[in-house]
Amino acid sequence: MRKTIVYLMMTLLLASSLPLNASAGPTDDIPTNASNTGVHNSLVAALSHVGLVPTLQGTGPFTVFAPTDQAFSDAGIDLADYDTDAENATLTDILLHHVYSGEVSSSAITEGMFATMLSGNKVQFSIDALGTVTVGDATVTTADVQSSNGIIHVIDKVLMPPVDIPSTAQSTTIHDSLVAAVIQADLLSTLQGPGPFTLFAPTDQAFSDAGIDLPSLDNPAGKAVLSDILLYHVVSGFVPAANVSDCMSADAVNGQPLAFTVDSNGVKVNDAGVTMADVLTSNGIIHVIDKVLTPTDAHNDIPRTAQCTGVHDSLVAGVIQAELLTTLQGPGPFTVFAPTDQAFSDAGIDLASLNTPEGKATLSDILLYHVVSGEVPAVNVTECMTADAVNGQPLSFTVNGGVMVNDANVTLADVITSNGIIHVIDKVLTPSDTPKDIPRTAQCTGIHDSLVAGVIQAELLETLQGTGPFTLFAPTDQAFIDAGIDLNDLDTPEGKTALTDILLYHVVAGNVPSSAVTECLTANTVNGNPIAFTVGDGVMVNNANVTQADVNASNGVIHVIDKVLTPTSTPNDIPRTAQCTGVHDSLVAGVIQAELLTTLQSDGPFTVFAPTDQAFADAGIDLAALNTSEGKQTLADILLYHVLAGEVPAANVTNCLSVNTVNGNPLSFTVGTSGVMVNGANVTATDVATSNGIIHIIDKVLTPTATPNDIPRTAQCTGVHNSLVAGVIQAELLTTLQGDGPFTLFAPTDQAFSDAGIDLAALDTPEGKAALTDILLYHVVAGEVPAANVTECMSADTVNGNPISFTVSGGVMVNDANVTTADVATSNGIIHVIDKVLTPTVTPNDIPRTAQCTGVHNSLVAGVIQAELLSTLQGDGPFTIFAPTDQAFTDAGIDLSALNTTEGKATLSDILLYHVVAGEVPASNVTDCMSANAVNGQPLAFTVGDSVMVNDATVITADVDTSNGIIHVIDKVLTPSDTPNDIPRTAQCTGVHNSLVAAVIQADLLSTLQGDGPFTLFAPTDQAFIDAGIDLATLNTPEGKATLSDILLHHVYSGSVMSADLTDGMMVQMVSGDNITLTVTTGMGASVSIGNATVTGADVMTANGVIHVIDKVLMPPAEDTADSTDSEDSAQGDSDDSSGALWIGIVLLLVIGGGAGAVLFMRSRSETGEESSKDFTQGGILNQLQTVDAASYGAQSTQQTQYAQPAATAAYGTQPAQEVQPVQQVAQVQPVQTVEVIPQPVVAEPTVLRQWTDESGYTWRAMDDGTTYWWTGSEWQKYG
Repeated sequence: MRKTIVYLMMTLLLASSLPLNASAGPTDDIPTNASNTGVHNSLVAALSHVGLVPTLQGTGPFTVFAPTDQAFSDAGIDLADYDTDAENATLTDILLHHVYSGEVSSSAITEGMFATMLSGNKVQFSIDALGTVTVGDATVTTADVQSSNGIIHVIDKVLMPPVDIPSTAQSTTIHDSLVAAVIQADLLSTLQGPGPFTLFAPTDQAFSDAGIDLPSLDNPAGKAVLSDILLYHVVSGFVPAANVSDCMSADAVNGQPLAFTVDSNGVKVNDAGVTMADVLTSNGIIHVIDKVLTPTDAHNDIPRTAQCTGVHDSLVAGVIQAELLTTLQGPGPFTVFAPTDQAFSDAGIDLASLNTPEGKATLSDILLYHVVSGEVPAVNVTECMTADAVNGQPLSFTVNGGVMVNDANVTLADVITSNGIIHVIDKVLTPSDTPKDIPRTAQCTGIHDSLVAGVIQAELLETLQGTGPFTLFAPTDQAFIDAGIDLNDLDTPEGKTALTDILLYHVVAGNVPSSAVTECLTANTVNGNPIAFTVGDGVMVNNANVTQADVNASNGVIHVIDKVLTPTSTPNDIPRTAQCTGVHDSLVAGVIQAELLTTLQSDGPFTVFAPTDQAFADAGIDLAALNTSEGKQTLADILLYHVLAGEVPAANVTNCLSVNTVNGNPLSFTVGTSGVMVNGANVTATDVATSNGIIHIIDKVLTPTATPNDIPRTAQCTGVHNSLVAGVIQAELLTTLQGDGPFTLFAPTDQAFSDAGIDLAALDTPEGKAALTDILLYHVVAGEVPAANVTECMSADTVNGNPISFTVSGGVMVNDANVTTADVATSNGIIHVIDKVLTPTVTPNDIPRTAQCTGVHNSLVAGVIQAELLSTLQGDGPFTIFAPTDQAFTDAGIDLSALNTTEGKATLSDILLYHVVAGEVPASNVTDCMSANAVNGQPLAFTVGDSVMVNDATVITADVDTSNGIIHVIDKVLTPSDTPNDIPRTAQCTGVHNSLVAAVIQADLLSTLQGDGPFTLFAPTDQAFIDAGIDLATLNTPEGKATLSDILLHHVYSGSVMSADLTDGMMVQMVSGDNITLTVTTGMGASVSIGNATVTGADVMTANGVIHVIDKVLMPPAEDTADSTDSEDSAQGDSDDSSGALWIGIVLLLVIGGGAGAVLFMRSRSETGEESSKDFTQGGILNQLQTVDAASYGAQSTQQTQYAQPAATAAYGTQPAQEVQPVQQVAQVQPVQTVEVIPQPVVAEPTVLRQWTDESGYTWRAMDDGTTYWWTGSEWQKYG
């Protein structure tokens, strides 16, 4: 407590004595802060003197150890003495020796820490017990004065930069000999170099003690010796004392190692003590030592070298405990085989338990058994060499695969020491007088390396080095190779156990010389299992030959054998076991005759189904008759059909088990209540164990076959065809499918039967069995059809008479079932497993698949896939598809790749669906002029003549049946159209224009009216031709044809004119060049007429125009009627004049009535709140001629019948019906105009002044009585 108070008071007094100016602060730079302290004037002046103030005003950061003015005074530094460049450079070096680049706070300083100052020289820090920091020999009196660019630590002395190593040594006055030697050896410039160096500097006394006489070395040879000695004291690099650790080693500049010892006595380098450490110099560091070091490659003796390995602590402790340290530190030389600490641990040596006189004697004997007098480098050790240890007992060496001494491996050889050699070993050697016991004797034979290595690995060395005696049956290295034993794989606890069992099976306790071995002798081995002997031309143990007998060892006898024995309770192999049964003489004789003895004596394992002598007799096999080359081959095939590779005990045999025999053919097993059968033979005895397999005794000789099971048995044994087999039995087809065949069965799995919903119980009736038979036989093809013979699109007839179809790409399919396993061979055919039950059909393929398999519809199928219609056309349907060929696609210029876009696919889909009709349309149902809607909603038109055509495409193959419809092959791609027929064809198909069509053909106008058009044809009916008295036969001359052509062209207008476009008085120039004038009447009897011809059916659309049906033939005007025409015109003019007033009155009446109606309508619209801005001022007949859509005419029966005369109805109405198609498309008959002039009956009724349809789609009528009507969809209703 008193010491603490004293230290505190001293600290306070010291702090109060520092005249730090209060203006010094952390915001000022280092020179400013130093200037403001009041005690660093000399420092600031010096900095200014050499121009370092700007440097220390830089950004830094810097750490400055700032000597006070008193320190400068004590150092005798007078700035007046520094007035030359050299002197200023010295002053700069001194000042920079106080500056560190970077911030180092006092808390970051540790004991012994070094720092490199801006001068390039190092300083060392020290911290005493009170926490006082010194740098060099200066004390930090005030720490951590913060500045804007660093830290100031105030020190009480000026730090003088160190000089180089020679100068520093010279200044000590105790290294004169060292400096003199350095100069004499011409090393001065070296040690004055930049370094850094670490010098272990012997004192003058050390030179004297070493007896080094420098004058005697003042010659070239002496200088070389002296240089080597001195450079052995120099390490390249900076090695402070803090970096030295015990047992550390560092290479000296002369290339030889230095060894360090750090203990409680201090630091030693080799045998020299470090008396002063960490003397800093400008180019390194000096450690003062008390001895001159002698250059050596082995600086440590044997005990010290062992101590420094880190793995020989037990050995060194044992040497000390056994009082052998002085001996092993002696001059020697010695060779020590040094066990590691692990070796001591493995040996279970407890030094504490040996710390008695008797224990020390034992320990000394053990340790001296590891020492050989003299140096024995590894290169001198040879295989089987022996050497006497210091304890008097021999050591035995092994070199192959690594050096061993006795049973220990040398893990590191030739560790050089100052008094000998160390070889590190992994075991403690046990002193022995008999190093060449059984293991060593085996080791030295040169052919038992694997055996010896195995013995060591299995930790049996001590056992086999024991007193015994033992008899060892020793397998050669080749035997180990042949057995495939890899000792590395067995170097685990489990592996060692297995290896131990194998090796001990080769050892018999006691001496068994060869003379004691007799035929069939057995002896128990050390592992408890027996070995069996055979004595004939030679001696065999189990299946191994004794190649050399009676090799004596110090503790027993060795018999060399050519195989590794496999531990077994059954030492005899299959032939030997069979030979000893007494009932298999024929079998053994056959094995020998067929030259299979070696095979069945091999390792196997095998399973042999062994026919008895009686079985051979029953089979009529005469071995003498088979004693030829061919006979031996036949016999070998028969016998190998009784052999399985591997052990199959009876417990592993299950019903339906199938196993391939050695001859490549399978055996089939049946397990039932009556026992086990293999093929047709009964197993009479099972599981006769042998050394290389199992024998099962059977009562028949087996006949080799590749397919022991027929189709039903094979299916039964799959485990997934129980339903199939049950179905076969129920349908009474078992005998059929057990017949010779061959058959190919497509076998649905149980899951397939389940998925198909087939209930066998429900089919257990005469009718059900017939149906089941038909289904099952549809899965059977007569003959073998292996998978290799199945090709894409192939078909095959099944036994029930219907075909099945195959798909190969992407996996094999039969109809719609996947073949999941192919080519299951049986004794009477082949089974292909499928995942569906096949439904009997004459058309197994759907439309896309059928098209794909024609070979001429690749483009069509590709288009269907691209347009994503495949699943649609694989649907149930039924469909009728008109299938264009690949050539048709080419002719149409359709490029599928160009249509591979969203829009393109939509277009492609529309095209393809235009070829599809929902429902089946066989060729027999197609009639001339029939029409059918395609799936895309547009009509197809049919022509039946010499051939059938759909639109403009010819059906080249009809009625290709598929599972979901019909295909008709056509030679063109159809273009989707609402009007597939042109004008002539449309007329032809009306049934009332036969004369017109015949006339067109006769007048050679067919191609004209089949042209692009568009045309407008006013088409006279057949009745019109009759009424006109036109006889085509009389016009069948060139003049007649010209007349006929002129008549017909007088019915044709070039362009498309719909009825809505016709106006009263409209004059139209026909293709004939003559004009016609149209008369349009309105009202209830509205009509369109041309002269005396009335339009009875309007707006019949065709592919190249429009047809208006008329009831008379239009005759062209005569060319010679000009005068009469003039008079007629004049008369007409008069008539017009006389009727003008009437027309004016009617118009005024219409205008007045229309105006009144409009006013009422506007008022009513206004009252209901509806928009009333619609313009009704567009009066006149042109405005009133608006087209009324088909829906409107469909609903207004009155309008619908105005132009639809019975003849037209017959022509455009009902067509021949199809079985599955709707009535063919009806040509829509439209009225000419929307305005009607309704005839007035006797009772006055209001007259329609005006009819129109507004923007909302409502149709209105303004009546002459001022009322307004609107069409409700079913009737005219008065509005408001």
